[in-house]
Formats: sequence, structure tokens, C-alpha cells
Amino acid sequence: MSRILVAIDGSTGADRAVDYAARRAKREGADLLIVNVIGGYGLPDRTIRAFTRAQGTWLREELASLSAEMLNAARDRARKLGARAIRLESRTGEVVPTIIKFARDSGAETIVVGKRGAGRVSGLLLGSVSQKLVSLAPVPVTVVP
Repeated sequence: MSRILVAIDGSTGADRAVDYAARRAKREGADLLIVNVIGGYGLPDRTIRAFTRAQGTWLREELASLSAEMLNAARDRARKLGARAIRLESRTGEVVPTIIKFARDSGAETIVVGKRGAGRVSGLLLGSVSQKLVSLAPVPVTVVP
């Protein structure tokens, strides 16, 4: 195994997924790819476009900042567990297709996700995301309870 992809959303389930993926990356000498997808908030692009330009810009900046915070926290968590080669990625779009595309583009050999995410408005990965990934991903998916 050379690349393990873990998708995060800031939830406790995502923390458990990072822990599992980091330990596995350490054990297998694999690179750890940590991705956060901005876009699974139940706010479609057309809703954001309905805001004024300033409001839309502010919202995008806030979401990007939140994503960076989550990614940095996940990286720190993974490092403490011994993962060495860690790549962080923030993407935008619909959650499942974006994770699958990133897995393909990055050459990930497996995807790790938490069973349940943070919720519809505050989270990026919904409980159904893990189910969809299991069905649609081109690589094995590990769902961490």
C-alpha cells in the first residue's frame, strides 16, 4: 500500500478515521492523503450565488479557513500517531464525487472515512457518504465506526 486517502469533516468520526489511517500508514510505510471537501453543507452553489458578492466572498473565505483548520488539526493528529508523509488537500464540490475524483487523481489505493459525519449544515461528510463511497469508489473503502 503506497497511498491511503482519509476524508475528514471535523467530526469525532473523522478523528477516528484519521487515527486508523495514520496507524495504518505508519505500519505499511504509506503516504497519507487527508482531504476535506467544501461543499457538502446542503448549500448548493446557486444558493451562494444568491448572496451579494461580498457575502458570497465572505462565506467562501470562511469555509476555506474552516477547511484549513480541520486539515491542520488532522495532520497534527496523524503525525502524533507516526504517519510521516502527509499531504493535505482542500477541495470544493459535491462530497462523494469529489472524494472519488481525488482518489483517482492522487493514485490512492484505499479510502478511509468515518461512519458518521458532523451533520448536514456543520459537516462535510454525511452518514450516507460512507455508504455511497462503499458502493461507488474505484478502490477499497474502510468505514471506521
